[in-house]
Amino acid sequence: MENKEIKIKHPVLILLTITIVLFLFTDLLLGLILLKRDQLRIDHSYYHHDLKPNKTENAKWGDLEYTVKTNSLGFKDGEMRNIPLKSERDRILIIGDSFTEGLGYKYEDTFCGLLQAKINDRSEILNAGVTSYSPKLYYLKIKYLLEMGLEFEHLIVMLDISDIQDESVYENFQPRMNKSPLRKFDVILSNYSFSYHHLLRNIIKKAASIQKKESSKFADAETFLETSIEDRGRWTYDNKVFEDWGKIGLELASMNLLKLTDLCNERSIDLTLVVYPWPEQILERDSLSIQSKYWSEFCHMNKIDFLDLFPYFFNSENAEDVIGEYFIAGDDHWNENGHQLIAEKLYEKIIGSEIND
Repeated sequence: MENKEIKIKHPVLILLTITIVLFLFTDLLLGLILLKRDQLRIDHSYYHHDLKPNKTENAKWGDLEYTVKTNSLGFKDGEMRNIPLKSERDRILIIGDSFTEGLGYKYEDTFCGLLQAKINDRSEILNAGVTSYSPKLYYLKIKYLLEMGLEFEHLIVMLDISDIQDESVYENFQPRMNKSPLRKFDVILSNYSFSYHHLLRNIIKKAASIQKKESSKFADAETFLETSIEDRGRWTYDNKVFEDWGKIGLELASMNLLKLTDLCNERSIDLTLVVYPWPEQILERDSLSIQSKYWSEFCHMNKIDFLDLFPYFFNSENAEDVIGEYFIAGDDHWNENGHQLIAEKLYEKIIGSEIND
């Protein structure tokens, strides 16, 4: 019986197809196993990022483990609950960055939760703060919420030291009502493709930044943030850092807070701006800080209520004792005592008199 030789048509193409299929299978398998998908934090097309609505997630900040719960608006809350756009109670909406979100602590132990417990049902505290927010995102998020129909009577902006750097980072962010198809595709690939997440995405981003011809000094925002992260709080007392980017950041922040002020005036919403120090301002004895002076003058000129919390962190000759009492060890964020102090002063200076009128 004669042996017949089997001939395979297009062997190179078949081999290439098998290789591609195996690569894609391996890539997706590694992505499913090794990539950590954040179940709590999401992109937002209009105001950059947010917390996912109606979620309960265990979180970790340094050595602190805690539970984060969000309501129907994606605000950190004591429970998963529906927030109607209108309420019979007066509402106080507080917005800020990670200090306001309360990294490391469940809602009840943050200053927003402590305030809500103190005022009971006389008013409602809504915490719209999220890590890495800044005045541009404050303005965009509040505008978005108001246009959605959310009603509240008082807005408190907790202006953080880091906001000035973040203003430069977000300078070129363009709000959109919906995510672009390319952005959706990018998010999907980044969550599930191991090679895209760790290699291709960075290559594409670098190529895109080279192509940009933007006038901003900080067109490559991520590179700027990476190279200046250690200087994040130095702009208030280091002249070189202030000249490098602090001055520009203040100008951008002022512009966006003026927009927010106009928005509040149009809706007859009371507005209060609050400032506070980081541990490094306390160590540097920066009690007469640019952060305090600049925003005090800004609020005076624009008829905005202003609360300076710097003095309450400079009531001791020993800076280390103050830092140890009010801040997480080795961290810039408040500990339980810090949140209690902030809640106490907000109630004493703003909220207590308002709800008792």
